Amino acid sequence: MAGVPPGKTYTPGLDFSGVTYTCPAKKAQSEADRAHEIIKEKLPLLHQINALLAVTFGDRPTFFIDGRGDEAKILESCDDEPDCRLNIKPEYIIQFYENKLEPRYGPASAFSRLPEPTEDVEQVKRDIEEFGYGLAKNVLSPEQVAIMRKAVVEQAAGERKAGIAQVDGGPDGPNQRLWTLINKGDDFLDLLNHPIIDEFIPWALGEHAIITTYTANIARPGNVPMQLHTDQVAVQPPIRDIAFGMNILFYLEDVTEKNGATRVYPGSHLGQIFTVEGSAPAEAPAGTALIVDSRIWHATGPNREEAGERPLILLFFMRSFIRQQENNFLSLRRSDVWPKLSDRHKRMLGFYTTGALGGVDGEVREGLFVEWKDGVGEMRAPNDRS
Repeated sequence: MAGVPPGKTYTPGLDFSGVTYTCPAKKAQSEADRAHEIIKEKLPLLHQINALLAVTFGDRPTFFIDGRGDEAKILESCDDEPDCRLNIKPEYIIQFYENKLEPRYGPASAFSRLPEPTEDVEQVKRDIEEFGYGLAKNVLSPEQVAIMRKAVVEQAAGERKAGIAQVDGGPDGPNQRLWTLINKGDDFLDLLNHPIIDEFIPWALGEHAIITTYTANIARPGNVPMQLHTDQVAVQPPIRDIAFGMNILFYLEDVTEKNGATRVYPGSHLGQIFTVEGSAPAEAPAGTALIVDSRIWHATGPNREEAGERPLILLFFMRSFIRQQENNFLSLRRSDVWPKLSDRHKRMLGFYTTGALGGVDGEVREGLFVEWKDGVGEMRAPNDRS
């Protein structure tokens, strides 16, 4: 595999360590030269950055793109402090140029409205298609919100006490993430029975979508806003005309701009250009589900409250042929949760064959469940518990 050196050779005569096709040094120089050529070609457009940019290709000398005038220039050196520093592999410049990586494209739109929380499921779907997200109101009752909030908060406190809390949101780590919720309480198993899943996931991703992650995120005061990203970042090269995933975020608190509402960039799932000013907070009352197309650009917002916390649950599905972020085959192997899982759970988690995917020892007939037995995997038909 590229980037991973070969291991020990076991069979005499199959040692390929002396075989090379490319000189790494020559390849690196060629890519750097090509990237410089591309930048020179695009100089007539780069005055639009209206800034001084310092660019470094790995361990090579830094050069500067001066876009502060009517004509952009490449400078070998500059005493002025750059507005931005960019350390990038030259191959990425080439891939952007060849449309193998995703630059922003398309005209920005000024929307006359944005999605609002609604119980109209069809309106939520229309909002997702147009804006990349929608807000389904009253998905959880006040009682259900209280149950799930208690489960998240208690689990978070337990992980902090045990010294295993996963924190982020700045150097002080005010935010906390709970991973693999499938392992962390019956409440989280029960939430997977929610019909909101059946309403939106097959509609967006087909009948065989699987959970890629099942997590919770608690944003606390003093956090640093999250890095801008899409949930489809693992799909490379990028394919913008199809959504490979959908995220359902269950609000366990009234979510406002002040307490760290997710910042979304409406229309960015379709390639709209956006700016920092173009983001919108996905505000809604507790019990709402924010449903997000995996292509939309978004980020956790800053929690500027004096106290309290903003917990929510993230249930992220991907199409069946996309590798899951959470390796459930290992995460659940030594768990007492396995006997509790229903066929619905197992199917959602990827323990089910679909087409030519998901088999064990070559057995990939459609519609079989993967089961653990005596430390190895075996297949069974639905409803066959023998």
